[in-house]
Amino acid sequence: MLQLTDAAKERLHKSLTAAALPKNEGKCYRVVPNDEKHLTLRLARPAPSDETFSHDGRVVLALPKALRPYLRNKSLDIDSSGQLKFC
Repeated sequence: MLQLTDAAKERLHKSLTAAALPKNEGKCYRVVPNDEKHLTLRLARPAPSDETFSHDGRVVLALPKALRPYLRNKSLDIDSSGQLKFC
């Protein structure tokens, strides 16, 4: 199961707030394939089958069921340069 650090949750929440997306709009960051070997985050509404992660009462990340096996035993954190990174 994917783990999100508190720092990653906070970063995602701040980014959604800075983008002026109202909580009731339902958009969050969703993990999507960037290419055959890489994943990225895109603004989208979570699908009913997505696993979701919340911070401060707001869904900040959605993980599609099909991608769960690729992120099993991984975490989303902030790296030394301040970027979000799966590790």
